[in-house]
Amino acid sequence: MRTLLGISGLVLLASLVMGGPAAAQIVNENDPVFLRFPDLRKRYFESSETKVAVHKFIAMPMPKQCVYFYVDVYSKPSMSDRDTREEALRTCRNNLQRYGSLGENYAVSCDCRIVIGRDKYRLDPGELPITGYAPLSLFYRDAQGRSTRVHGYTEFGLQFRPGESGALTVYTPSGAKVCTGSITIPGAFSGNFSLNCPAARFTATGQLQYDSGRNPKEHTVGRGVTPNGGAVTMVIGLPSGAAQARYGTP
Repeated sequence: MRTLLGISGLVLLASLVMGGPAAAQIVNENDPVFLRFPDLRKRYFESSETKVAVHKFIAMPMPKQCVYFYVDVYSKPSMSDRDTREEALRTCRNNLQRYGSLGENYAVSCDCRIVIGRDKYRLDPGELPITGYAPLSLFYRDAQGRSTRVHGYTEFGLQFRPGESGALTVYTPSGAKVCTGSITIPGAFSGNFSLNCPAARFTATGQLQYDSGRNPKEHTVGRGVTPNGGAVTMVIGLPSGAAQARYGTP
C-alpha cells in the first residue's frame, strides 16, 4: 500500500510539472484573446505562413494590464521549437526596452511571457486580456497656467477602428480609478473623446489623432480643452518617458 501511494504521488507530481488543464487547453479562433486582437486571429489561423509553420508562439507583456502589444512568431523550416519560442520572448523583451520604461505607468513589473505555444495555452486563459489595455499619460494645464501630469494606464473596449465608439477608464499605476470617459472614431485616423477626472479636478473634450509612426511606436493622441479654458493632452499607447519627451505639458 505504501509503495502504491508513493507511485500515485509521483504520477500526480509529474502531471503538475508538465502543466495543469489550463496549460494544456488547445486554442480556438473564437477564444476571447483572439477576439480582442482580430489581426492576430487572422494571422494565426488564416495566413499561409501559419498554415505551414510547425511551431507557433505568442509572447505578451504580463500581467494583462501591461499588454499593449504582442509578438507572434511562426517557425520557418530551419527553426526548432526552442528557436521559435526564444525568438518570440527575445523580440517581446527587446520591444519593451525599445519603447521605454513602464515604471511610471504600472506599479507591477511588466515582463514578457509565452502565453500560447504549439496551439496550446501556456498560461491560464483567464490571465489574458479580453479588453484593451495601454499605458496612458495626461498633461493638463489650467486657465492660470498651472500644469499637472498623470501617468498610469487605461482600459477600453473598442479596437480603435472607424465607426467604433466605447468607454475608457484611466487608472493610476496602482490601479485606482482616476478618470472615466468615452471615445468615438468616425474616421480612419481621427476621432473624439471626453474625460471626467474628479481626482484631477477637470473635465475635457477634444479630438483624437492616430500616429502610425515608429517613434518609438504607433499611438493615439487626444488634444482637448476644459470648460474653463484649460488644455489637456492625452497620450495612449506610449510609456510615460516617450510621451513626456514628445508631448510634454500642453
